[in-house]
Amino acid sequence: MHDKPSQALRRGRKTSSMWLAIDAVKKGEADVAVSAGNTGALMAMARFNLHTLPGIDRPAIAAVWPTMRGDSVVLDLGATIGGDAHHLMALAVMGSAMASVLFDLERPTVGLLNIGVEEIKGREEIREAAELLRAMNLPQLEYIGFVEGDGIGKGAADVIVAEGFSGNIALKAAEGTARQINEFLRAALSRTWRSKIGYLFAKDAFKALRDKLDPNKANGGVLLGLRGIVVKSHGGTDAEGFASPDQDQSDAQSRRQRASLCVDPAGGCLVTAIRSVVLGCGSYLPERILTNAELSARIDTSDEWIVQRTGIRQRHIAAEGEFTSHLAINAARAALANAGIDAQSIDLIVLATSTPDNTFPATAVAVQNELGIHHGAAFDLQAVCSGFIFALATADNFLRSGAFKRALVIGAETFSRILDWNDRGTCVLFGDGAGAVVLDAEPQPGKPSDRGMLTTHLRSDGRHKSKLYVDGGPSSTQTVGYLRMEGREVFKHAVGMITDVIVDAFKATGTTADDIDWFVPHQANKRIIDASAHKLHIAPQKVVLTVDLHGNTSAASIPLALSVAVADGRVKKGDLVLLEAMGGGFTWGSALLRW
Repeated sequence: MHDKPSQALRRGRKTSSMWLAIDAVKKGEADVAVSAGNTGALMAMARFNLHTLPGIDRPAIAAVWPTMRGDSVVLDLGATIGGDAHHLMALAVMGSAMASVLFDLERPTVGLLNIGVEEIKGREEIREAAELLRAMNLPQLEYIGFVEGDGIGKGAADVIVAEGFSGNIALKAAEGTARQINEFLRAALSRTWRSKIGYLFAKDAFKALRDKLDPNKANGGVLLGLRGIVVKSHGGTDAEGFASPDQDQSDAQSRRQRASLCVDPAGGCLVTAIRSVVLGCGSYLPERILTNAELSARIDTSDEWIVQRTGIRQRHIAAEGEFTSHLAINAARAALANAGIDAQSIDLIVLATSTPDNTFPATAVAVQNELGIHHGAAFDLQAVCSGFIFALATADNFLRSGAFKRALVIGAETFSRILDWNDRGTCVLFGDGAGAVVLDAEPQPGKPSDRGMLTTHLRSDGRHKSKLYVDGGPSSTQTVGYLRMEGREVFKHAVGMITDVIVDAFKATGTTADDIDWFVPHQANKRIIDASAHKLHIAPQKVVLTVDLHGNTSAASIPLALSVAVADGRVKKGDLVLLEAMGGGFTWGSALLRW
């Protein structure tokens, strides 16, 4: 099969023997699909039809390799070319899971294939992978360092990890050497009558050696990381070799069990995931406090009326000349101090705000500059009161992709600048403030018990734009405008929308309301918060409330509430924390993380 992977998918789907074999595994009609066809085509079809397991980005080809000390697992043997340090570490974890099952090892040793054993040698991604493996000190494997090419045959480690390109070269070189030695032995032992007689005396030993060196005897590598068992056999193998991937198993059920244990997280094996772990949080509130009593002196309202309908007793108002960027900078500094890190380690800033200093540039670049950071990226994100959840999800995806390593996520607002102070239905609700968290990309086992961001869920529906909006803008009115809201409509939609994305978070992680340690909702209205918690069966004592002291600070409300709960000792390391928000648009979202 000489088609490219993309061509194979287009031309061969549902008709080729390769596709039919993989499909049989998917349907449960077969336990294992074995193919000697094109590796790229097999990988493409397997990924397309079976999909990868949770926590696995790129599958790998792994094989059992005979060595001077027994057998080792070697991967990747050509499934994917390239890959960063996190990919190499994922290979180490998958390979160790396979070795622990096949060789009955509690903590297999793992080495990284490199051009030398010294730490300074090799490509950058290999050195970074080594640092990650040393730093994590995973309980399921023992990292021993770099292994040179000759270390594979010596059995230097139970698992040898290689990038797909070099792994495939090593495999082909070893197979060619094995065939060459076999031919040398055959020629040498048939050259004279003395060598023939000697062969008779050592026949059993030579047969064992021949079998050990015969690539057909160890033919085939399993594709780790798929939702099904697929074995890649050598393209040039004979009938004996094609059958050998299965010959050491007594029955189909045994094959299924042993292979699936190597790749299935549900089987208890470790699957590495990069999580965005919270290193610290911080907040900032303007000095001026505006109480309900003061508002009552300005407009037709009362403290009792405001508290009864919203739960708000006071809010903070930015001083003249105090901008959103100033609030954000102070919150960022507090978060960095809480995390105990230097600002120069930050390479991404995502600032959620609906009240930027200027139409452009982004307020985030002012924060970046004030912190003395002149590398990486900084930008604003606008999703109104859902902004912080959207910013968390955005930063989380950037960190998990490997594009950035450490992020500062900020929610900052000066809503007092867009309020109509004669509208008692809106001006009593909002306040100013900022909160921030520091996220760090860290490898985790890939389980619900991981620290960091476990799942995020974002939604929007523009049909509801007129229910909560600002009646101005650079393009439409060339003015800033004022906030307008249909309060009853917002309340009516809020509880249903909020619970929708929270249920999605529970489903994605296999958790329930009983597992939640703390519920930190957007602080808009106490009645909405209470109704949402009641509908989700979240106990009142697990709900973090700051709306009475801060009012609705839009994108800043969640990080402000988090900072309060962390500072007073409620939120602790290891706690499962649920975040949610809803804002104009409508936009809404949830985030589930372990502190």
